Amino acid sequence: MSIQGVSEEQFKEILRQNLTPSTSVKTPERLYGRDKNLLTISKSLNSPGRQIFIYGDRGVGKTSLAMTTAQLHTSATRKMIYVICENETTFSGVIQAIANSTIRIEDRIEKPAAGQSAGFNIMGNGININKGTPRTASIASPNTINDALDLIKYVARKGVGKQIVVVDEMERIRNTAEKEKFAEFIKNLAEIEEDINFVFCGIASDINEIIGSHPSAGRILEPIKLERLNHTDLWQIINGVASKLQISIEREYLIRISQISDGFPHFVHLIGESMFWSLFESSEVCNSIRIDDFQSGINGALQRAEPTLRIQYDKATKKTRLSEDYQEVLWALADTTSDTRQVSEVYEASYRRIMKQRHHRSELTRVQFNQRLLSLKSDGHGEILTWFGSGWYGFREKMMRGYARLNAQKAGIELGRDAV
Repeated sequence: MSIQGVSEEQFKEILRQNLTPSTSVKTPERLYGRDKNLLTISKSLNSPGRQIFIYGDRGVGKTSLAMTTAQLHTSATRKMIYVICENETTFSGVIQAIANSTIRIEDRIEKPAAGQSAGFNIMGNGININKGTPRTASIASPNTINDALDLIKYVARKGVGKQIVVVDEMERIRNTAEKEKFAEFIKNLAEIEEDINFVFCGIASDINEIIGSHPSAGRILEPIKLERLNHTDLWQIINGVASKLQISIEREYLIRISQISDGFPHFVHLIGESMFWSLFESSEVCNSIRIDDFQSGINGALQRAEPTLRIQYDKATKKTRLSEDYQEVLWALADTTSDTRQVSEVYEASYRRIMKQRHHRSELTRVQFNQRLLSLKSDGHGEILTWFGSGWYGFREKMMRGYARLNAQKAGIELGRDAV
């Protein structure tokens, strides 16, 4: 133990409660920087028939905002309902999953005795729960929009008070016909007059990307575009833990963490977890974060970041003798918070500055630099970059910019100077 007055169990509990890189935040006191969003959602849910649609980049905290909303607004006598979409998810499948949430998990999973069945009516439509089938007890999927609305009425009437339903990762639904069904369903939700609300989530720059341009559905939805967190909100994540452990952290480390994280809380949680463990496992008693702890945070975050980011980054950069070339080009592009940058500005303002610190490396010519950029938008390099025409480039996946900054920091290169 190296933090005075803090036992290992206390330390683990503080980290478990405050740093959760692998799970979503579900309580407002830990949902930093989203007070205005929560207020907007609260007002919208007070309007009859209004539904919520949270959208934005991957990793900005859409699920955390949705889960916190559900925890805040679901009646104490109920449990929130959470359904996640997959590549082959259909509209009927989502509604069936919502309805099945009213049946005990044990009844759905455990094989019941053969031959038992029950039937009942929901608003005139016959719904059967078969407990004698080889599989499970479940409610059949709806065949029409009317069937789906009846099932939602049934779910609403299975308890007392408000019910919140979260439908997450809707961007994974690719079939246009299925999107149209969702839009038609949303349009008619306002007419069922039940105490139930939906919170839809998806990666998008506009909700029309997910449900199509259905004007009636748009009038029902309260769109919540979630932006990346600013640096002061990111600092709160780290400072909250430091305060509970009664240790100090220099402002310079907070600045570097927020710059590297690029507004994505996932990276802050990863860096913080490894950084605090490094301090705790020190052989000497410490009451402040040291440079070694900060570096351990960077290394730990790289090892434990989302596998998809690591795989894509490695595919883009690990190309025999040119690996360092590709890394340095990516670092240069990741040097500012701009989503798109012009190649001449990237080369002159970022790349050349980086290479002055890379004493063991030779600087690429402008032509060579352009060639590397072109390669990085190709399939052979995982299409890690997107070309916007006229010499403008950006990362295809915005979280990749933070991952590139982590790699640069490990190599001793500081990026993101315009972040604070």
